[in-house]
Amino acid sequence: MQLEPSSDIDYRMDKRKEALLAALKDADEDVRKAAAEALEKLEARDRLEMLSRKVGSGEMLEKVRVIYALSELKGAKIAELLSAALNDQAEDVRAAAARALGALGDPSTLPALVEALKDQSPIVVRAVVESMTLFKDSRLLGPLVQAMKHQDSGVVERALEAVSKIGDKRAEEALLYFATKGNPRMRSLALRGLGVMDR
Repeated sequence: MQLEPSSDIDYRMDKRKEALLAALKDADEDVRKAAAEALEKLEARDRLEMLSRKVGSGEMLEKVRVIYALSELKGAKIAELLSAALNDQAEDVRAAAARALGALGDPSTLPALVEALKDQSPIVVRAVVESMTLFKDSRLLGPLVQAMKHQDSGVVERALEAVSKIGDKRAEEALLYFATKGNPRMRSLALRGLGVMDR
C-alpha cells in the first residue's frame, strides 16, 4: 500500500476547513450547526497525536472523555487507538473503549472485542457484548454463545440479544435452552430469537 504524501493530505484538510469555515456563515441555522460540529471533529483529528497520549497516560475521567470524543471519528488510527484502550487498567476506560468500538463499527476491531470478552470485569464484558450486537456478524456467533455461559446475568442477557439479532440457526440449541431456563428477561430474549431465526 502506498501512503499519500503529507502535502496532499494537508491540502485536502485545508480544503475541508475552508468549506467548513465558509459554511459557518451560512444563512441556514442547521447548516451552521452541522459545519460547527464537523469543524470540531476535524480539529480533534488534527490533535489525534495529543489525544492518543491522553488516552495512554491521562487521568481516568480524561481518558473516558477522549474515548467518547474519538468514537465519533472514523479511520484505522481511531480503531487502533480504541482497541488499545481495551487493555487499560481502569474498568471504566475499558468499558468506554468497548462502547466506542461498537459505535465505530469497524470490522477490523472484532478480534480485539472478542479478546475483551475474557475481561475479569462483568461491566466491561457487558459493554463488549453490547458493541458486538451492533455488528450483526455471524462470525461472532461462537464467542457470543460462549458469553451465554458467563456468571453475570447481564452478560448472558446481552449475549442472547446479540445472538437473536444475528438470527443464525446454529444458535438454536442455546436459544431453546434459555427459552425455558433463566430469568424472565432471558426467556423473552431467547423466544424472540427463536421467532426470527433462519430456518
